[in-house]
Amino acid sequence: MFCPKCGKETDASGQFCQWCGAPIDAAPPAAVASAEPEETAEIGIYAGLGRRFVAFIVDIILIALFGIIAVAFFNQTNGIMYLYYLVVDHAPISTLTESGAPIAALGPIAAAVGLLVIVVPWLYYAGFESTRGQATPGKVLMSLQVTDLEGNRISFGRATLRFFAKFISILIIFIGFIMIGLTKKRQGLHDKIAGTLVLLQD
Repeated sequence: MFCPKCGKETDASGQFCQWCGAPIDAAPPAAVASAEPEETAEIGIYAGLGRRFVAFIVDIILIALFGIIAVAFFNQTNGIMYLYYLVVDHAPISTLTESGAPIAALGPIAAAVGLLVIVVPWLYYAGFESTRGQATPGKVLMSLQVTDLEGNRISFGRATLRFFAKFISILIIFIGFIMIGLTKKRQGLHDKIAGTLVLLQD
C-alpha cells in the first residue's frame, strides 16, 4: 500500500504511514470482474396480446373464406368421382349407398373438416409468415411481423412448426396463448417451441 500523502510504500496493516505518520484510509476493495452480461439489446417492440388477437380475427375470417372455396372445389371433385363409379364402372347403387346415404360419405366429411381446420390454415399461416413480408394479412393490417429470435425472416419449416405448435396450446385450455400477455418477450407457447417472435413493424 502507498501513503496518499508522501507516496511511499507503507505497511498495509497499519492505520498510519510509517514514514510520515499520515492516516491511511482503507483502500476500497478491488472490483471483481463480473461475467459478461447477457445481450439485452432489443431487436424491436414485442407485439402484445391485443394487437395479435385482432390480427387473429381478421385471419380467421379470411381462412374461412379460403376454406369454403377449397371445400366447394373438393365437393365438386368428389361428386364427379361419385358419378364416375356409377356411370363408368357401373357400380350398383346398393354398393354406394346405405340407407340412402353414400357409404363413403364419412370420407368426404372428414376430408372437408381436414381442409378447413388443418390444411388451409397451415398453408395460410406458414405461407404468409415465411414470405418476405413475414406476416399474414391480419398481421399486416396490425403492423406485425413474425421473426426468429434475432429478428430475421423465418423459413417455411419453422413457420409450419409454429402453426402446429398452436394445437398444443389448444389442448392445454389455451394457456399457451395466454402466455403472450405474461412473458417478457410476449411469446406464446408456440413461439417458444418454434423460436419465434412477433414484433411491431417500424
